Amino acid sequence: MSLIFINRSSSRIVINYIIVTVLLLSVVSTACDAASPRPNPMKATWLWDTSLISTVENRQAVLQFAKEQSIGRIYVQVNPDVAKNTYRAFIQEAAQAGIQIHALDGAPNWIRSDQQQYIVSMVKWVKDYNASVLENERFSGIQVDIEPYVLPEWHNERDVTVSSWITAMTLFTNEVKHDSTLTVSASLPFWLHEISIPDESSIRLNAKFIGMFDEVTLMSYRDQVEALIEITADDLALADQLGKKVFVGVETNPSSEAAFVSFYEEGRAVMNQQLTLIDDSLKGHVSYAGIAVHDYTGWKNLKP
Repeated sequence: MSLIFINRSSSRIVINYIIVTVLLLSVVSTACDAASPRPNPMKATWLWDTSLISTVENRQAVLQFAKEQSIGRIYVQVNPDVAKNTYRAFIQEAAQAGIQIHALDGAPNWIRSDQQQYIVSMVKWVKDYNASVLENERFSGIQVDIEPYVLPEWHNERDVTVSSWITAMTLFTNEVKHDSTLTVSASLPFWLHEISIPDESSIRLNAKFIGMFDEVTLMSYRDQVEALIEITADDLALADQLGKKVFVGVETNPSSEAAFVSFYEEGRAVMNQQLTLIDDSLKGHVSYAGIAVHDYTGWKNLKP
């Protein structure tokens, strides 16, 4: 065994070096954390009635409501019959207010092979529109809402219908991602983890779709935070693993399903309390993007 003797002066130098190194590492770590903060959860809503942005007064009313409710994104149904300048004015005014506008459309029968041209047409319209306007007048993303489980064939020919749904969604994402930087997303029910893919029983439909899109919005319509957390747990955990983003959805319109589905009965004050609890409960998920409220009209007409 050999002994190493360090005099008192050398010890002081070593200790000072260690302290400085630790402080520098702390500063670097803090700077890195500050450089890439996690974004705050966003509020979004759907606007299905395009006539609501057809006049200056209507556009101002929508955007004023969005500001009051701290809405950061609006999904606007695209209608080729609406003048292009209507979208240009609305998106430009929204951009000035820091609000993203995403294009929106979809129908249950879009899964049928003779109806899938509507998917191609929708995406082409959005791309052509974006190419013809200024940067601050463009859609930031595009969302599809296809709900084939309301069709008769969902019950009569489940496997065929699921396969057709996958085909339609694949077509949509391919069309959007080809030559485009648009965020591609879909509205999905929260129970797709219960559905297996035909001929691939080990793969669940939620995994297929969440892996396919940049983001998904779950139609997780519940009026209590505990229930919403329970029904979104599988999808959020999966999206955490896949590096995808998830919005959870709440309902404001009357529902014929059950009283616990919508905030229509409770009103806006109760809903706002629950939205805060949802944010606090889900912000630990890296996939959690925020809350989407269905829809603008229902939300605006909600009792206090």
